[in-house]
Amino acid sequence: MKKGKKLAALVLMAILMFTFETPAFAASANASAVTKKSAKKTGWVVKSGKKYYYKDGRLVKDKLGYKIGKKYYKIDKKGVAAGVSEAEGLAGIRLEKTGRSLKKAFQYASTQIRYWPNCGSPKKGQKEADYYAIYGFKNGRGDCYVMACTFYQMAKVLGYDAHYVKGGVSQKNGKTGAHGWVEIDSKGKTRVYDPNFAYTFRGSNVSHHSGYGFQYGTKGTYQYKNRKRVN
Repeated sequence: MKKGKKLAALVLMAILMFTFETPAFAASANASAVTKKSAKKTGWVVKSGKKYYYKDGRLVKDKLGYKIGKKYYKIDKKGVAAGVSEAEGLAGIRLEKTGRSLKKAFQYASTQIRYWPNCGSPKKGQKEADYYAIYGFKNGRGDCYVMACTFYQMAKVLGYDAHYVKGGVSQKNGKTGAHGWVEIDSKGKTRVYDPNFAYTFRGSNVSHHSGYGFQYGTKGTYQYKNRKRVN
């Protein structure tokens, strides 16, 4: 009889232990599921007044240009996000694709922007350099102003002291044609970057400069007149 009671007690203890262990496993599984779900979260986090953006649970870092919704941001190496204009944002995004260098930016503006004369004009209050750059980045085509402004915006994002310039260039017929290009100041010198010039003379047998980083009056370049910095 005593043996039977002992056996029954052991069976009861085993049942109780199993009953208590099961919820523990279930709780652990639920916690794991919650962790995995939260790890895939996408959205903003604000810490000490600074904004951070998570994409699928990962902090987005080191982006020259990044679009979130309808807005554009520049995100540093620590993940701190700062809002930028549409033109700057598009320039940064393009640099992430072409490569973060001034030469790559120039190559894009002078080879990937197809010449197109009908680009419209800025809206009232809109900066010319912003309008033409946005048009170029979104459409992949444009005139000398568009080519100049796309390069200008990318150069600015890279940290260069760049300026969008308008003026005229001498033509074969003796007249002066309206034109747009870029100047960059560095170490007390001003150098000219003309994407449209490079585009016009691509594959030409005529001896000419590359259009990249020259000084005014350099042989094989345009004769620039009435130049004025717009930005």
